[in-house]
Amino acid sequence: MPARLTALVAIALVLSACGVRKDLHQAALDAIAEDQDRIAAMTAEVDACNTAVAGLDQALEQCKGEVAVLQGARDEVLADNTALRAQLRELGADLDELSEAQSTLSTMLSDAERALEEARERQAAADARDAIYRRLKDSLQAMIDAGKLDVRIARGRMVIDLKQDILFASGEAKVSEIGIDTLKAVAIALAEFDERQFQVEGHTDNIPIKTSRFPSNWELSTARAVAVVKLFIDAGMNPDNLSAAGFGEFQPRADNASDEGRALNRRIEVVMVPDLQLLPDLVDSL
Repeated sequence: MPARLTALVAIALVLSACGVRKDLHQAALDAIAEDQDRIAAMTAEVDACNTAVAGLDQALEQCKGEVAVLQGARDEVLADNTALRAQLRELGADLDELSEAQSTLSTMLSDAERALEEARERQAAADARDAIYRRLKDSLQAMIDAGKLDVRIARGRMVIDLKQDILFASGEAKVSEIGIDTLKAVAIALAEFDERQFQVEGHTDNIPIKTSRFPSNWELSTARAVAVVKLFIDAGMNPDNLSAAGFGEFQPRADNASDEGRALNRRIEVVMVPDLQLLPDLVDSL
């Protein structure tokens, strides 16, 4: 019991025992009652505080549990973050490899496209050459059928092969009468290809010649080529499109060991000079 209340009770008892006036006695009793009410209120407040403290203790324990859970979650997040960083490093390496592979594939694709375009250009050039070959052969077909000449592709060049025996007498560079008619017909056909260059090439067999005019087969083959060029010009061909060359016996078509082989080697070839514009690879390299 609080000291003040104890004192009031004691005073009330003393006053009652001593015959103190009734009003004083009543005042003491009222004070005692008031203190009792105050004590009850304070006790209630203390109980409320104790209850609040208990609630706070419970909340604290709950917070500690939540903190532990959050710490566990944080540790998991840190672990995941470490794993993700490692994955990102690996992905970065993979990305570099993919970028390099993409660059390589891009280069390969460009090379393939360029090669395809070059192949198309070569095919177009080949088609153009084939068309010219067919056109030239068609214009000379009558003489081909008569056995006076042949048209063939040799070393990538279109060649009109004229039998020399019908053009020149042995050891001579003057065109024969039958040769003149044949060469004029050839010149008329070739004149249709005014945009192309032609080279007349003289060839002999390996039987040597040594005269005052022709010291060797070089001179003979060259003189015969020049004679054909002059006849072509007289027949109307553009001289700007013509040239002459002599090869002697050094580009045989057959073995000189037989009469037949030597006859094949004695020849005049009219070569259509390749157009560099139709040779894109060579033009680019130059």
